[in-house]
Amino acid sequence: MGSRSRSRSILRSLSQYGSSTVSASGGNVIRVKENPTRVGSSISVTVSEESVARKVGQWGAGCLFAAAGLVGLSGAAGGNVHAESEEKSEEAIEKAATSKPRVVFVLGGPGSGKGTQCAKLVDQFGFVHLSAGDLLRAEVKSGSPDGMMIQNMIKEGKIVPSSVTINLLKKAMAASSTDKFLIDGFPRNEENRADFEKITGITPEFILYFECPEKELERRLLRRNEGRVDDNIETIRKRFKVFIESSLPVIDHYEKIGKARKIDATRTREEVFDSLQPLFRPFLVDDLQKVTEDLLKGIDSGDYATYEQLCDTGLTSFEPETTGHLVKGLDFHKFYFTQKTAGAVNLRQSTVSTPVVTLLDDNVGLVTYTRLIQDASANGVKAFNETRVWQRRKVDGQYEWKNVHFHRSSA
Repeated sequence: MGSRSRSRSILRSLSQYGSSTVSASGGNVIRVKENPTRVGSSISVTVSEESVARKVGQWGAGCLFAAAGLVGLSGAAGGNVHAESEEKSEEAIEKAATSKPRVVFVLGGPGSGKGTQCAKLVDQFGFVHLSAGDLLRAEVKSGSPDGMMIQNMIKEGKIVPSSVTINLLKKAMAASSTDKFLIDGFPRNEENRADFEKITGITPEFILYFECPEKELERRLLRRNEGRVDDNIETIRKRFKVFIESSLPVIDHYEKIGKARKIDATRTREEVFDSLQPLFRPFLVDDLQKVTEDLLKGIDSGDYATYEQLCDTGLTSFEPETTGHLVKGLDFHKFYFTQKTAGAVNLRQSTVSTPVVTLLDDNVGLVTYTRLIQDASANGVKAFNETRVWQRRKVDGQYEWKNVHFHRSSA
């Protein structure tokens, strides 16, 4: 049975997750060559259908994302075995906290609606919004020498030195518990861009450019008039002139390397956000495949803390050990973790082949794959088809994925 058919048959058997209505209908597909690999291996993929895709070095060395619908990725999870259970620990959490930030730059003329759309993206996709302008204004309010210098430059419509802004951004990113950032109003010029990449070692996933005519920007800013020193007609025009002269070369740079995403900002807020969502759903797939990788690594290493962190307490499962019964809860799986002998040498290894990630909506996803298990104490390799159903929930203001169902059968 193919991975898509397997997914749909499993979905039809699930009805207890009322908070998310699951549809078995598919969308665009990114097909991948069936090339089993272990973590760290390079991945060869073939893209087809009408999907927007990109490579990301997360599952093994890479994966593919689609703008929406079905997404295929090829990669691996290294490990051991009672791979027939699951999950994640503090070590994995710390690793996620120290992972390289994923950054999207957000540029547009003053009043183009960047801040409004960033707030929507934060709420829907779990990003942290860092406004270079807000960070600079906060520094001004602090009364520091840098703050006084920043205030004078803003009044004159000039660009603050790169080092000042980059240090403020680095500090804000380091203090965050996530690795996804929208950096609004930066880089403002080529010096900003080059210095940011050199100092942080980060290149953006892409850059959003909100296009809006100067007359419309003036109208919006004068209507807004929030008491900011830079919201008067003379300063508005200076800011727009500086933006055109300095920021457009940055946009041109990213357009040449295929990383510029231009957005028509003259439309309604709802229309603009609708055009943004397909660009950001791939990050959900990225997050989903990452938690699956962490879960499998936790299982392979016998790390029950990781398993417990990533699985819902009401996890249901069908697997050979349940002899045809649906098992609910973590206790059944915990048994296999407790059977591991402390300090025992790992004599088993798992390889994931032909995984496919399916986003059913922004809060429900499937990961299906074939798992190959090598056991030093036995001859040959055992193969299992596995499917995991994940739900995304907001807890204390932050999103997290939980594995709510697991299905395993002999391949």
